[in-house]
Amino acid sequence: MLGNDEKVWVYLDSREIWDMFVRMAAKERFRFGELPAEKWKFSYVVSVHSSGDMGHLPLFVWCRSFEADTDNCPKKVDFRKFTENGNDYYCLQSRFYRMTF
Repeated sequence: MLGNDEKVWVYLDSREIWDMFVRMAAKERFRFGELPAEKWKFSYVVSVHSSGDMGHLPLFVWCRSFEADTDNCPKKVDFRKFTENGNDYYCLQSRFYRMTF
């Protein structure tokens, strides 16, 4: 998933996919600081670094990164599509929609 990139942002669409992500990340020795994997908290978007570090990405940052005036954001991967061996696993839209009142 990382390839030659220093980091990627990973979209996780459900707790089921989160659980799969946690198992795979822990097996590969990725980490959220010093927390053991059983204490990792669900998030829809995680930043994964080649150093093995991970962090939760605020949804605001994720959504904003799809705006036309943003450059140099990491690649964004849909983890479900990635694990299903799909060819189109990069996210081209946020999957979260703005609410209007």
